[in-house]
Amino acid sequence: MVQTAIQSIVDGVCMGAIYALITLGLALVFGVMNVVNFAHGDFVMVSMYATFWVATLFVWDAVLTPLITFPLLFLIGILIYYAIIKPTLRQNYVVQIAVTVGLQYLLRALAQVFFQAQPKALQSSILTSSFLIGDITVLYAKLAAAIVSMIVILLVALFLNKSWAGRAIRATSDDLDAASLVGVDSQRIYAISFGLGTALTAIAGGLLMTFQQVSPVMGASFGLLSFVILTLAGLGSTVGLIISGVIVGIAESLTMAFWDPRARLLVIYLIFILVLWVKPRGLFGRK
Repeated sequence: MVQTAIQSIVDGVCMGAIYALITLGLALVFGVMNVVNFAHGDFVMVSMYATFWVATLFVWDAVLTPLITFPLLFLIGILIYYAIIKPTLRQNYVVQIAVTVGLQYLLRALAQVFFQAQPKALQSSILTSSFLIGDITVLYAKLAAAIVSMIVILLVALFLNKSWAGRAIRATSDDLDAASLVGVDSQRIYAISFGLGTALTAIAGGLLMTFQQVSPVMGASFGLLSFVILTLAGLGSTVGLIISGVIVGIAESLTMAFWDPRARLLVIYLIFILVLWVKPRGLFGRK
């Protein structure tokens, strides 16, 4: 029992770090543009298929594919912003919801057309093996994914705090009118933010494909996880985002180990409702 719990916690921490990286893209778009992107989870699915395609085409390991998929998803994100998101910014929020939900189903349909409904997986990776810490098994793929996720989150935080573009993004998020008065092009910042939020899923997709398979409908679960983690973290610190991801990862892992794998989303829904009820701003949200 104790060994199973520890094993579940280790796995949950690793997955939670990846979930935090996925949520970072959603938080960036919502924090800057105040747009809830319901298609964000499906961008993760698209990134995993892009990883599969690049790895198969160039005979690369999944961990190397973000060299191509990151700029590709960044470009796709910018194109989607100008084609679909920008026209809705001054519309009622219901229009934004309808557009992003429609984009969600469009991405799933395209994935089914191009890759069929059967799940896809890469046969091998340099991170396939595992090692033991006592009686606890640690997959190199999950450990590496967690470490890379933390590094990427840190780099994005440094980018937002130290670079001109990052400060412009933060200024636009805090006060659009004041940022515009000092010469910040809000539309350009919005496009960069949406592109970066989309591109971050390319890194997560590459990491996930080292130990998971992908199917056209799996984006829904990633979307739900992202919303729950964002709710837990609010729009607070990067550390809050990581802690929230780990909380969700551990809750999911313990549920699968001690109850029923089919109930993992139920537990996540309960966490989501409980946090909204007790702390509507999230555990680490700013006032």
